[in-house]
Formats: sequence, C-alpha cells, structure tokens
Amino acid sequence: MAMTNSPTSPGQPSLDQAVQLHDIHLPEQVSNYPIAPGWWLLLVVIVISAVWSYKKFKKSKRLNASKQQALSILKNNPSMGAKECLTLLKWAAMQYVNRQQLAKLYGDNFQDILMKQLPEKHQASFIKLSNAAFIAQYQASQIRVESAVISEIDSDCLQATKLWLTHALPIIKPLIIDEPLPINQSLSANKLITPQREKQQEKELSA
Repeated sequence: MAMTNSPTSPGQPSLDQAVQLHDIHLPEQVSNYPIAPGWWLLLVVIVISAVWSYKKFKKSKRLNASKQQALSILKNNPSMGAKECLTLLKWAAMQYVNRQQLAKLYGDNFQDILMKQLPEKHQASFIKLSNAAFIAQYQASQIRVESAVISEIDSDCLQATKLWLTHALPIIKPLIIDEPLPINQSLSANKLITPQREKQQEKELSA
C-alpha cells in the first residue's frame, strides 16, 4: 500500500525544510574594545585630578612644615619668655618671606608686619597681647620692671605667639616691607603699659 505524505499545516516547515535546519548557535559576544571616546575622556580627567590633588597635598604639607615645627617648640616650652617668643616669631616668619628684609625689622615695624598677616578679627588681640613685650624688648635696660610684671608680659606674649603661628601661617602672599625706622624713633612715643601701670595712671587722674 503506497504511503502518501501527510499534509503539513500552514505555517509549519515541510520535512525537507526541517532536514536543512542547522543547530542553534549563540550570538558572538560583543567586544569591549574599542572603548568609547567618552570613557577615555573620563579616564584622562580622573588621572589629571589625582595628580593635581597629590601636588596640592605635597605643597600644603611643605608649607605647613615650619608652622607645625614652631607650634611644637611652643607647646614643648610652656614657660618661654617674651624674648624667646619674639625670636620664635621672627624665625617662623623667615621660613616664608625674604630673610634679609625681615631680619632688619624690629619694634613697631616688625609688630606691624606680623599683625597684617593675621585675619582682621585676630589683629586687635595680637597687638594687645604682644605690645608690652615688643616695648620691653628695647627698654629693659632703661626701666625697672617688677618680676610679676615680667611674668605677665611673658604670659601674654606666649598667647600672642600661639595666636599668630596658628592663624597667620603659612604666609603665601609676598610681604610689602617699608624701610624700618630707627629704634629711638620707632619706640620714642611708646611707654611700657601694664595693668599695674594703668591702675596707677587711673589713680593719678582721679586724684
């Protein structure tokens, strides 16, 4: 009995067509290369930012090295006198500015330069705390000062030194230094004013 091909339903492949079908192949994996230009640009930005941050960190560390050294000296010597404090201030300032110009400064000139490096909110406090020390530095041989007064001057100058080292350093902008006045002209109008002297002056005025 002859076999007849069974009819195929519409939409189904015939037997001959099914024989010719190949095995299922997975699509080829998409390559990650070449990288899109946007990713290269992002990589360049990251590298530049990292290099810039590293250089800025090194510069900041270098600028603050002398500041930290001066603060460390002050911390390890809490009984420093006014003379030693002023010497420390000059040494610290010399680490950031022209040494030859700064070495010539003394008295009011040096105090004024130091004051200008501070933010305005700290300038008045620095002048008040350091004024007696700057005057006494050059008048110690001319006047007799009680030990209690000297101790108070040293204490105030120590506070002024800490204030300046903390808030004035590091000095980044170049200093504009005027020619210093002679000592006798720079300090001729000043008097060694201490709390005891102020009280004495008040009594004299009220008498």
